[in-house]
Amino acid sequence: MGIRSSFTAKLVVNQITPTADTPLVHPTYVRMLCATLRRHGVDVDTVLQAAGIGPWSEMATSEQLLDHRHIQRLVAEALQASGRPGLGLEVGATVQISAHGPLGFAAIASRDLMQAWETVARFGGLRYGAIQYRLAHESGGAVMELIERVDLGDARTFVSSMMFAAMVRVSEAVVGSRMERIVVNLPFAQPIWHEEVQRLCAGTVRYGARRLAFRLDNATLTQPSMTADPKAYDQACQQCEQLLAQSQDVSLAQRVGELLNSREGHYPTLTDVAAVFHVSERTLIRRLKGDGTSYQTLLDQTRQQRALWYLSHTHHTVEEIAGRLGYTDTTNFSRTFRRWFGKAPGDVRRADSGG
Repeated sequence: MGIRSSFTAKLVVNQITPTADTPLVHPTYVRMLCATLRRHGVDVDTVLQAAGIGPWSEMATSEQLLDHRHIQRLVAEALQASGRPGLGLEVGATVQISAHGPLGFAAIASRDLMQAWETVARFGGLRYGAIQYRLAHESGGAVMELIERVDLGDARTFVSSMMFAAMVRVSEAVVGSRMERIVVNLPFAQPIWHEEVQRLCAGTVRYGARRLAFRLDNATLTQPSMTADPKAYDQACQQCEQLLAQSQDVSLAQRVGELLNSREGHYPTLTDVAAVFHVSERTLIRRLKGDGTSYQTLLDQTRQQRALWYLSHTHHTVEEIAGRLGYTDTTNFSRTFRRWFGKAPGDVRRADSGG
């Protein structure tokens, strides 16, 4: 549903024009923030106008996605007006599952928490485009990392704490209980409102991390969902796929690439990918060929980019990197890496470090 011209005009006047490279945010989360501000007696219209978004009368029913730069302004205005540094945590803790749209419904209808996390990793960008989700399978469990696609600036603590609270809420809704074995890394120093963080999360919380991340063991991840519904799950995922195709003018190849980028260590097979996109393997191969690529090419590209990043930005051993990229044989990984780049992994690492 479109928005009225008066609201659009305000966005233009404030000189922020969304582009293909601009992450967008669903307005539901702005409405949730406004509801929280109201509970603290803040004049919502004043905050919205100061952020260049427009009046509440427009925002209350708008379905127009918002430029993340407007969100940064809004967060700054909201924090100043409320005087509550833990405001992001409050907002995330009060967001209902339905606020996440078909993504939320798919998550709670999942078979188990692992499938719910895989779904969030795949479609999370529909709700907040400034964040990319990466799910890495590890021995004994999995890690969900939330990677910032843009510099969030002063809004980083607000956004991170809101995403943290929302992710905990969704995960606990799936398993039907508090998760005492979850480990959370928060990308900011321990705040004065850290007791509120601990009340929200029954697991271990660590501060000062490079990015927001959640780690769970297999026993928790494979716990059956309290509200599992395979048919509802498929329908919700199809809705997410349709929204993804509408919101981004992207090819199937790009969508498969995004799916692979959201995983790590346990990449889906060609058969799995075909099932995800509700097509036959033959149709998937044909359509990818029409886009000038193939499943194996996309998988290789994903692995190549991630291998170079790990070698340049981490201290992981070659064996660890091979495992993270889904290789059970380090020798096979090293041989493949040399075919890709003409050098051994160790040579690339030494060149990047100036050694």
